[in-house]
Amino acid sequence: MPSCWRRPAGTGSSVATTSRSRSSRQPLVTRDVPPPVQRPEQDPEPTGTVGTTGPGPLVVLGLVGLFVGWAVRGVAIRHGSPTPMISWLAVGVTWFLVAVTAATAYLTWRTVQRDRALLSPQQGLTRLVLGKTMDRLAALALGGYLGAAVSVLGVDGESADRMILRALFGAVGAALGLAAGLALEHACRVPPADR
Repeated sequence: MPSCWRRPAGTGSSVATTSRSRSSRQPLVTRDVPPPVQRPEQDPEPTGTVGTTGPGPLVVLGLVGLFVGWAVRGVAIRHGSPTPMISWLAVGVTWFLVAVTAATAYLTWRTVQRDRALLSPQQGLTRLVLGKTMDRLAALALGGYLGAAVSVLGVDGESADRMILRALFGAVGAALGLAAGLALEHACRVPPADR
């Protein structure tokens, strides 16, 4: 039975061979399992550490919030829409989130740093994510509140004064939220003696 196998270049004739002529050579297909492929040495499993949030992302988010807070009023005026206002409800929600995050940061610090008790991995991860989320959102809100206040500077009227007052109360709350989120991140760190 003829085969379609061709000899590699340089090993003789390039004419197709038959199965009879192939019997003297090694078979092309074997049932032997090839040896396992040696992979280069890899580092052991990653340690899984997560660092605290640096100033870079927070500054960028604050600048984005500042631009958006400033631009919203101008876009609304250009499109003939009413200018957006900051409600006391939004400021109140900001302050409520600050209180919850600050309380969680204090309780976490007391448990881990002072009492030297360990949190379960799930609790530690949940609190770390809460801290990282809060400081990022607070940086964005801080910029947004300040941008909203800057957008009405120089505008006459009672509504502009109320907007600036609410924006400043919101900005103070957001700044405290930023501090509370960073404090919660730092409270989640395991003391050096327990690492």
